[in-house]
Amino acid sequence: MKSQRSQLITLVALLVIWAISWRIVRVPTSPPSVIKTAAAKAAPQDSPLKARFHRIRAEMDMLYHYRLKPAPFDTTGNPFRITGTMAIAEPTEPSAKDSSVKSAPTQIAQPNIAPEGGEILLKHAIEATRIGGVVTMNNTTQLTVDGQLHKEGEVFTARVHGRLVLIRIKLLSTSSVTLSLDDPDAGTAEMKIHLK
Repeated sequence: MKSQRSQLITLVALLVIWAISWRIVRVPTSPPSVIKTAAAKAAPQDSPLKARFHRIRAEMDMLYHYRLKPAPFDTTGNPFRITGTMAIAEPTEPSAKDSSVKSAPTQIAQPNIAPEGGEILLKHAIEATRIGGVVTMNNTTQLTVDGQLHKEGEVFTARVHGRLVLIRIKLLSTSSVTLSLDDPDAGTAEMKIHLK
């Protein structure tokens, strides 16, 4: 009972001290003109912080703008196409029998594109495929074409202007490959490609 009484007296004393301190420390209300001048003084103090924030934000945008807003991917430049990186040897001369096949009309896949045949078709078909490296396993040399392994004598396809072209691996070594057309409608042509 005595402890409760002492706690109650302490509580009343704290309330009295709080009331006195509130009366002394209480902020008087100021007229609106004083508030406006105080806000005007506060604005220049905020501006160095805002300027620093904007400067840092601009530096971050300059460093990370490729990550935050990446440029659209350019699909025209295919890094796996054979353009000028491999030396293409001159095609072999067609025989008299091959010239009669060449003169035969070819089927047009698209109306705006002239029909291709022979060497031009083979060149475009080679450019349209991804020819990788040479793999030798169990004494068998294989060529990587569009992510698949092919041995000498096998046939793979390439799409040129919406048309499937059959290409045969005629000769294959670790340094070069000879490719030929395997489609009688397209004519005959051979190309030797030196591999790097």
